[in-house]
Formats: sequence, C-alpha cells, structure tokens
Amino acid sequence: MNVVLGKKMCIAWMAVLFSLTAKAQGAQPPVELTLEKAIEIALSENPSVKVADREIEKVNYAGKSAWYALIPSLEATGQYSKYLAPSTMSLAGMVVELPTDFNATATLQLSLPLFAPALWKSIQMTGIDMQLAVEKAYASRTTLRNDVTKAYYGILLAQDSYKALQDGYSLAGEVYSQAKKRFELGLSAEYDAISAEVQMKNLQPNLLEVENGIERAKLYLKVLMGIDASVPLIIKGNLSDYEKDIYAAGGGLGGQTPPLPGAIRNTDLKQLDIQKQLLQKSLQLQQTQRMPTLAAFGQYGYAGTGNKAATSFFTGQFSPASRSWFSQGLLVGLQLNIPLTGIFTNTFKEKQTAVQIHQLSIQRDYLEKNIDLQIRTAVDNMNKAAKQVEAAKKNEQLAHKGYEIASKRYENGAGTVLELQNASLALTQSQLTYNQSIESYLSSKADLDKLLGVNNLTPDPSPFGRGAGER
Repeated sequence: MNVVLGKKMCIAWMAVLFSLTAKAQGAQPPVELTLEKAIEIALSENPSVKVADREIEKVNYAGKSAWYALIPSLEATGQYSKYLAPSTMSLAGMVVELPTDFNATATLQLSLPLFAPALWKSIQMTGIDMQLAVEKAYASRTTLRNDVTKAYYGILLAQDSYKALQDGYSLAGEVYSQAKKRFELGLSAEYDAISAEVQMKNLQPNLLEVENGIERAKLYLKVLMGIDASVPLIIKGNLSDYEKDIYAAGGGLGGQTPPLPGAIRNTDLKQLDIQKQLLQKSLQLQQTQRMPTLAAFGQYGYAGTGNKAATSFFTGQFSPASRSWFSQGLLVGLQLNIPLTGIFTNTFKEKQTAVQIHQLSIQRDYLEKNIDLQIRTAVDNMNKAAKQVEAAKKNEQLAHKGYEIASKRYENGAGTVLELQNASLALTQSQLTYNQSIESYLSSKADLDKLLGVNNLTPDPSPFGRGAGER
C-alpha cells in the first residue's frame, strides 16, 4: 500500500513540475517602454507602414519599366507551316496539284522611338507617382506616430488615475478607521462609521474600471506597435514628468499661435499638391496625342520552302523532293505616324482633366482653411490645458493642506466626519484633474505636431527619401 502511495505522490510531483516548467517556458519577458521606444517599434513593425513601403517599391519598379520603352526593341519571329493536304491552283480550266510540302520564315525586327512625346510624359508621371507614394508613406508614419503618442499618454493617464484612486481609497480607509475608533469610544454616532465605510467601498468599482481601462489601453498600443497581444508591457514614467516640458515651451500661457506658413508642411496638403501635378502631367500627356511620332526600324528575313517528289505537269519530267532556303534581304526605314482624327477627339478629355485640376484647387483651399482652424483649435486647447495644469497643481497643494487640517480637527473632536470625507474627495479629485490637464496638453501638442508635419522622432520614410521622384 505504501509503495502504491509513493508512486502516486511521485507522479503528482512530476506533473506539478512539468506544469511549472511549461508555464515558465511559455511566459514572455515584459517589455519596458518609453515613448521613443514605442514609436520606434511601431514604425518598424506596424503593418500599415510595411504596406506603404511596399507601395513605394512597387511604384519604383513601375518607373524603371517605363524607361525600358526608350531602349531599342528587338523581336524575333518564326513561322513554319506544313501542308497536310496538297495545295492546288487553276490553270487553263484545269486544277493542278502543287508539290509544295512546307513553308518557313524567320524574321528579326529592330525598332527605336526617335520622337515620342507621350512616352516622355509617361516617364515624368511615374516620377510624380513616386513622390505621391513616398508622401503617403510619410503620412502613414506621421499618423502612426500621433496614434502611438496619444495611446502612450492615455496609458500614463490611466496609470496615474489608478494611483490617485488608490491614494483616495487609502484616505477613505483612514477616515473609516478614525470614525470606527471614535464610535467604539462613544465619541461619535454609528452613522459616521457607516458613512465612512460606504464612501470607501464606493471607490472599489472605480478602481476595477480604471484597472481594466489600463489593460485595454495597453492592448490598443500593442496593436499599433504590431506586437503580439500576449507580450506584457511596462510603461515607464508618469504624466508629472512632462510638466517641465509645458513650462519649457512657454506653457502656451502667452497665447502664442504657430505661424500659418507651417501648415504648408502638412502631409494632406502635400498630397493634394502632388495629385495636382499628376493631373497637370496627365493633361500634357493627352495633348501629346495630337503630335506625330517618329520611329526607326530595321528588318531582316530568311525563308525556306520544301517540295515533294512529283512529275512536272508541263514537261512530264520527274522532280525529286527538294528544299531551298533564301534571304529576304535587310530592310531599314523610318515610320511617321500623324494622328488626324486625334486632334479633335481628345479635346473633351482635356477639358475633363482641366475641370479636375480646378476641383482639386478648390479642395486644397478648403482643406488649408480647415487645417488653419484645427491648428488654432489645438493651440487654444494647449493654452487652456497649460493654465489648467498650473491651477490644478496649486489646487492639489491646497487640497492636501485642507485634508491635513480636517483630519486634525476630526481627531480633536472639532470637526465632523462629513468635513473629513469632503476633504478626502477634494484631494482625490484635484489629483485626477491635475493628471487630466497634463494629458490634455500633451494630446493637443501631438495633434498640433501632426497638423504641422513635425515628425522629429522618425527617420526618412523610405530609402528613396521624401523628395524621391523630383530628380
């Protein structure tokens, strides 16, 4: 019996050890993140950035293929035909059977465009396509940087709010302890202890909600960074670390407004400008359809034929089977194409493109006004948030002092539990407002950077550079 129990215990311990080992192997080390590191990982792993880079590569190949149209084109063709049934011809009212067995030709043809305006315009359009692809990749990175930045600040806000609520829960616990102690000593009513306990327990759902919010915010950041959802994240720092940056930038307290020419760097405006260039080149391409084209060509041919053994219809002599091969000569020349009807048929297409260019100009003016409004709104939000940070910090100091006074008064019997509860709630609320004000400033600053095209933390959006295609 003891032997059986010993074997069972041994198997149980082995199962436990195996389970712990499997968990240890499956656990992933946590990743400590700063804002710069989060952006760096997102720019290298996010699928949208990878897709944008592949689009640049695709457009680059398209541009190279367009240049090949200027290279001389050399083509070789060959044809072989065999008569399964003999061919016949009519001669003097009689049908004569021909002895031809097969025919074969081989041709080598060379062509070179000498004057082809449409071809040159197409090559220029591929260069503008490259500019547009690079700008879209830059826009993708700018948007991703903005999203990662705001997600990171959101996590800091949730973590700092969780800490403030924990501190508030601790304060509520202290209030409850004092009220309970005074009730037990007969110095206060039971209602005070019940009221303090209710206030303390009312904070528990808020703590759970914020804790879940932290996990959701981290999951969203993982999606933006393109990493697995099971990887644990450690977000370093807190919002108060950025307070010095607010004052270093002037805090927006002077009501400063960024210069409006900065909006020209906005990637949305830049894309519209490139699209307008593309339409203008398209219009020029359509206009070249009226122009003649000139090409040089050369051709060399070689042919062969085979005859079956047959008796001649005219002489009656027998001719054995034969094959003969001969050159068709070398031919060179120039080919000129002049579109006659194209002078009139492309007119309406050109007018359509001209209308599209005008529409794009209207859209750009409207977008520029909207961006100007968004810039002013972002700056106003920064100014407002900076003032709120300053006021909230002073308010937090006053709330902390008020809580200490209310606590002393309640201990000495001069104050009420309601007074102490209000002081505790005011302190917690002031801490939450302080954190929210900093996060509001930082988010507005991130939006302003996106509008102005400020992207200091990112490298060149592609190996071709943002100005690719302009050369």
